[in-house]
Amino acid sequence: MVMMGRTAEALFWIGRYTERTENHARLIDVYYHIREEKETSSDQSWSRLIDTIGDRTAFTEQYGSFTEQHVLQYITLDKNNSNSLLACTNHARSNLRNIREKMPAELWDIMNGLYLWLKEKEVRDITNDSPHLFYRFIRDTLSMFQGAATSVMPRQNEWHFVEAGRYLERAENLLRLLQSLCHDYAREELSSYPLMLSVLKSVSGYESYRREHADTVNLSSIIKFLMLHETFPRSVSFSFQSLERSLQGIQMEDPDLNLAVHRLAKLAGKVKANLACMDEEDILSGKLEMTLSALRESCNVMGLRMSKVFFPSREEVIA
Repeated sequence: MVMMGRTAEALFWIGRYTERTENHARLIDVYYHIREEKETSSDQSWSRLIDTIGDRTAFTEQYGSFTEQHVLQYITLDKNNSNSLLACTNHARSNLRNIREKMPAELWDIMNGLYLWLKEKEVRDITNDSPHLFYRFIRDTLSMFQGAATSVMPRQNEWHFVEAGRYLERAENLLRLLQSLCHDYAREELSSYPLMLSVLKSVSGYESYRREHADTVNLSSIIKFLMLHETFPRSVSFSFQSLERSLQGIQMEDPDLNLAVHRLAKLAGKVKANLACMDEEDILSGKLEMTLSALRESCNVMGLRMSKVFFPSREEVIA
């Protein structure tokens, strides 16, 4: 199938930005609701959220203090923050608009509707009503987008590029979250129990985890579950397995491009195989932080290689 680099890149970033928006909405919602259970100050709670999904330096330069209003504005509605929910939604919408003729109309309607709704919001719309309902609406809309894509998109290159972006983003976001969990746990800035539960709930893994581990809630079991579980859709292992499958599904007419994507799929498979070799001793050892960093670097390498192979020219791309 012939596919221009611009189209491939737009598809890849639609997957990444929709996944990033949903992941961040989940995390904001959970952090918002564990504030009552924490033992630290409100400023520490909000600064932790900025460290996880934002840029502390950029935030402090613009806002100064870690108040509820400032943090919610920065991570939800700030157009100048490239990782805010509004900015990510706009990026996904812009890429989708550029290739509307190649994508099902339902996807444009859903994403455009979410962007138009979100851009009219102010912080008081979040805090005066129900923050939970606000962020749940964003999550539900993105779930609708994913459901529509799953239902109507042919399993051709377009689908596989979107899915490759989605699962690469999912793996990277979870690894960043696990690094934050280990860091906070080591510093004992939060009661470990609510902190660990918040991580499970942020990826909708609480029920699945409890079905396997009952009342056992400890750091090693949670990290093992989120990293190594082969059937939980938001685990690192499942993400790399799905990334490998998506890359294998891409079929290009150019033999060199086919070889390049085959190598990318092999890299994803290698990471998945290395994860399968990990055990509880590896998780409990002092090498965990190094392992998480190495896995994040693998995500970065794959993203850079995708860019180099399929869309080396960036001047025409909105992302």
